[in-house]
Amino acid sequence: MSSEQELDPQHRTREAEREWHEQFYSAHAATAFPPSAEDFRQLFIKQHLTAFCDGGWSWWADARQEMLDSLGDVRGRRVLDYGCGFGMFGIYLGLCGAEVWGFDLSQSAIETANRTAVRYGLPARFAQMDAAELTYPDGFFDLAVGFGVLHHVVKYPGTGRGLYRVLKPDAVGVFHETLWDNPFINVARRFTTVDSDAGDALLTDLAIRSFAVDFREIKLEKRHLLYMLKRLAALPPHNLAAPPKPRLLWRAVKTLDRQLLRLRPLHRYCGEVIVFLQK
Repeated sequence: MSSEQELDPQHRTREAEREWHEQFYSAHAATAFPPSAEDFRQLFIKQHLTAFCDGGWSWWADARQEMLDSLGDVRGRRVLDYGCGFGMFGIYLGLCGAEVWGFDLSQSAIETANRTAVRYGLPARFAQMDAAELTYPDGFFDLAVGFGVLHHVVKYPGTGRGLYRVLKPDAVGVFHETLWDNPFINVARRFTTVDSDAGDALLTDLAIRSFAVDFREIKLEKRHLLYMLKRLAALPPHNLAAPPKPRLLWRAVKTLDRQLLRLRPLHRYCGEVIVFLQK
């Protein structure tokens, strides 16, 4: 490493983020995936696609299911799992028939993703890569997707331009993210925010639009106001054998949210967003 790199604040930030994620993914690699592809499919649905109010295992699954529905049929489409971590989203899409590539800053995560793809018999390809220095060919992908990744990459110059470059003309990028535009939600969020070395930026509407400035169309579908308080509720133990147990109170809060968000000015205070970018 050169002395110039050591003094560069962005380089130090990237290295701290890389080290945090290497430790995180190394610690969780052994339990990230079940033995069979079918068990993984069920796990992914319960963990990432079953709404919190319906008994899901994640605070974020409501919008993620909506995001997945928006993708339509992915069979035969060339998909980039952008900032893939263990590659769970990409592997799930591979099981749905997509041709999957993925990248992440963490080598440990990539090794786990590739081993799992082989074990499940998927031709998915995962590589350790920096979002600011993507090595895929120009115009290569039909679709780019990501869960909770933009808040890691927006702080690095060139990342949005790199994503734009590797998408085909008229291709889209679709992402689910949390937003930091509402100061009241942010008070609750600080109780559950991970270590700052994880590289989490405080993602805002403006930051997303700045990241995506090269794209022809930027659409931010904002979701959840009072329903964001779900983040303070306890999550259930991960038990594939147990059926989801609906949370009736949170169903009522989500219904109230829908009524409140008929008032468009309130959308600026939402805590989650589905991001649609079209080249």
